[in-house]
Amino acid sequence: MNEPTPYNGPQPGEEAYDAATGRLGVLQAVCDIDELIFDHQMPGPLIAFLRPQRGGQEWMTDSRNVKFPNEARPHPDSSGE
Repeated sequence: MNEPTPYNGPQPGEEAYDAATGRLGVLQAVCDIDELIFDHQMPGPLIAFLRPQRGGQEWMTDSRNVKFPNEARPHPDSSGE
């Protein structure tokens, strides 16, 4: 049996960047797909649930898309100039 890759990203309650959508949100949970009772249609073994910081529609993404915000933003010295 293959062990899933451990999740090492932001933790619930922390700001997170979803690389699939380019959105920032607050991570609510990371769940194994076997824990879900609906058709998730995600390719990875772990699903991340996020919500907008100031309210709005929650969304889910493959946990491999979830990054710390500072990892997702371009660094000042990477502008290519």
